[in-house]
Amino acid sequence: MSQSDYYRGVETAQQALAAARANAPAARAAAVHEAMAPLLLATALAGQHACRSGCDHCCHLPVGICFGEAQRLAEAVRDLPQLAHRVTEEARATASLSWSDLVGRPCPLLVDRTCSVHTARPLPCRALASTDAEACARGVRGAANVPIDDEAFLRGLGATAALAASEPPFALRELRSALAAVLTAAPSDRLAAFAGAASASPSQKPAGQ
Repeated sequence: MSQSDYYRGVETAQQALAAARANAPAARAAAVHEAMAPLLLATALAGQHACRSGCDHCCHLPVGICFGEAQRLAEAVRDLPQLAHRVTEEARATASLSWSDLVGRPCPLLVDRTCSVHTARPLPCRALASTDAEACARGVRGAANVPIDDEAFLRGLGATAALAASEPPFALRELRSALAAVLTAAPSDRLAAFAGAASASPSQKPAGQ
């Protein structure tokens, strides 16, 4: 594991973005997600990932997303009114909370311990993989370090940076705030609404690390 993993993520994302430059933001995000999928599984620890359906510990951590990812999530959620309502209500309830205060709160997209929009999930969710599910549970409670696949994590971090840098406002926003802003704004106002959402923490390191 080294900085070269970060730049592999950057390069892979940039290549995908170049091929999808004429597409809408959500489609560009999808292109990066697809391009990164094999890279996130081509790591020394890939065969030791403890992540399974129903294991939702990492879904209790805050996540930073870019505009294209917010748009992609909004497309997945918009036809699910109960889920959209849950997102907007959670955004209101957490509007005054800090990034660290969000640790331990379930993602509003989590339903029956499963991501309800798994195929549209953002890069930080795709890149975070642990080799010990019990340590993840303790880590969310702040009790222990979590052994993660650092190669996958750094590759995802690089791709996230490249995707965010490819479109205004060239930054990440907290998932709840960003998704609610995009869901409730008129199409022509979605970028401005996203830009005004709560900023993501500058660090994407998981809790307990």
